[in-house]
Amino acid sequence: MGSPESEPERSSDEVQHNVTVGDFYISKTEISQKEYQEIMGTNPSDTQGDDLPVTNVTWYDAIEYCNKLSEKEGLTPCYTIAGTDVTWDKSADGYRLPTEAEWEFSARAGTDTPFNFGDYVHNSDANCYNAYGYNNDASGNWVNGSDAYLRKTVSVNQYPASSYGLYNMHGNVAEWVWDWYGEYDTETVNNPTGSETGNAKVVRGGGWNDHPKHIRSAYRGTQPADIGLYGIGIRPVRNAGKSLTGKVKSEYSAEAVKKTGKTLIVYFSQTGNTEGLAEIIHEMSGADIVRLERKTPYSSSSNGPVLYGEALDELRAEAIPELKEYPDIENYDTILLGYCNWWSSIPAPVRSFLIHEDFSGKTIIPFCSMGGGRFGQTISAIAKLTPESVMKEGLEVTYSSYDRDEIENWLKKNNINN
Repeated sequence: MGSPESEPERSSDEVQHNVTVGDFYISKTEISQKEYQEIMGTNPSDTQGDDLPVTNVTWYDAIEYCNKLSEKEGLTPCYTIAGTDVTWDKSADGYRLPTEAEWEFSARAGTDTPFNFGDYVHNSDANCYNAYGYNNDASGNWVNGSDAYLRKTVSVNQYPASSYGLYNMHGNVAEWVWDWYGEYDTETVNNPTGSETGNAKVVRGGGWNDHPKHIRSAYRGTQPADIGLYGIGIRPVRNAGKSLTGKVKSEYSAEAVKKTGKTLIVYFSQTGNTEGLAEIIHEMSGADIVRLERKTPYSSSSNGPVLYGEALDELRAEAIPELKEYPDIENYDTILLGYCNWWSSIPAPVRSFLIHEDFSGKTIIPFCSMGGGRFGQTISAIAKLTPESVMKEGLEVTYSSYDRDEIENWLKKNNINN
């Protein structure tokens, strides 16, 4: 489980280690909207279609779906739900979410390459943001053409199945798993289930708007358990034997601390799009505002191969550049965090800010400007770096297409008032 240090574009949290999992059945496809509608009576998905994967479901929605599907088929539900606390009866024969280890075992299908179809992603392999390719120096240039980015989900059984007969383990939509995000316990070798507490659940497989590095078998995405997303769905499993026994809990441990009631806007902008959005939010909310700036500026202030090349190098190195100054966030309960989506992740200066400060008890609400990748893996990156924070629903805009009504509604939804 995990990736070797030699794997291109790997993340540092993919420490390779040995894991044993028991026998289990896994759905050949992601749950379709038709299947979800039949059980839950609703369809929250962005792009609608019976054979498209259901999306915009929270982790708790996925848990409830598994229980209701079990009841419909006369099986014993796996989960007992009490608010945000969930107890999993591991011996139950009903439907459940896979553990992170079970998911990766399934995705790899006996392979040790970055993807179960090899070392590279061709347009015919998976539904992802493949325009820039994988493991190259594409910088700002598309190398796979406009057909490499469909900008939407596709049928749950589209693209070739793996040697295990599973469809879309890479791309289309990421899939919720049981585990809270945290460092791997490399000593745990039999049926690991992760920590019993956390603030963000692991999602695996990457989605239609993720770059190839984020759909690798080893990549670990994260998402707040109570926030659904257009690129996350469900692939349930069931026990296929008696290897699992006992019970394990899942408790949402992050708690928003209310001290001052004050909100601070912190943003990074290189070409001006995020700055324009941040200024409108500042005007509408009346919140204090601070801009993050590198001590050593980037070489270019405009979009293009030079800037994108620097950003890509930093992303691959998980760089932490020094900033001119670091905002004092102690007297603020809520941080509105703004950034540009570069390479489907947060810019390195935002990483520097998040690592430098203590976000325990803080509420983080992201907003970003992007060129088509939407949030990408930016929420995941923030959640990984601020494990004791509470994250709320974010706002994304395309470059400088600011919709003031949309911004106002987002602020109201998050109780940010002037």
